[in-house]
Amino acid sequence: MLSTGISGAYEFVVTSNVTGGTTLVEADFEANGSQSSATGPSRAQVLTYENKIWYINGVCAGAMPGQNSVLANVSGNNRVALTFNVGGNVLTSKGSLTGDTISGNYSLTGSNCPDLVGIIGYPAGYDIGGFIGNPVPDLAGTFAGVLNLRVGVENATLTLQPASDHSLTVQAKLTGTEDNGDFTFTGSAVGNIMFVSGSVNGRALSWLGYYDRTGHFTGIANSMLVFDHDNLSQAGLLLKQ
Repeated sequence: MLSTGISGAYEFVVTSNVTGGTTLVEADFEANGSQSSATGPSRAQVLTYENKIWYINGVCAGAMPGQNSVLANVSGNNRVALTFNVGGNVLTSKGSLTGDTISGNYSLTGSNCPDLVGIIGYPAGYDIGGFIGNPVPDLAGTFAGVLNLRVGVENATLTLQPASDHSLTVQAKLTGTEDNGDFTFTGSAVGNIMFVSGSVNGRALSWLGYYDRTGHFTGIANSMLVFDHDNLSQAGLLLKQ
């Protein structure tokens, strides 16, 4: 009997016992038999929270930042072999599938990630930790709050409209010091992350937003932390309406 692969949107919470950081890996899987894959920015996004600092594309973004992938192979007894590729940095791990939840542990040696160098008590390039992955619903709804954009502070209302192909349209209403009006952004919804681009009064903008459903990271449930993707800075926190 062939094992069935994993499909749909997942969030993996990967926790390092060495650095204490948490890396969120968002993946929209396509299954082919027992094999599942999520490749490229429209299918795999990575965000790390470490020492109260957020790192877009992960704290170890690799030589190709944003070019991420997740591969999963389900075998007998619901065993799962996972490969996380973060911009060229590869982490292999093994876990198990219980219902829709994937959990397991990982260990890594010889990594060239600067984050894993100079940690007292551990050899350079060594990491160990665990992960848990769960399916997440479509990223949709209306979020409102204040965004600190490059030209000033704006009151913002973002309405997220996902499509069946994982593409995402965001209708943005901005009012504030510089920009007033309605603007359209397009891109992708990857798990709990939106990644969209558009133009505001002739200026190109790209936003990455992380939807914290439980409030574990932002302190507020159903909030979206928005980043200016072009300069990798935080723009503000929006609340779901």
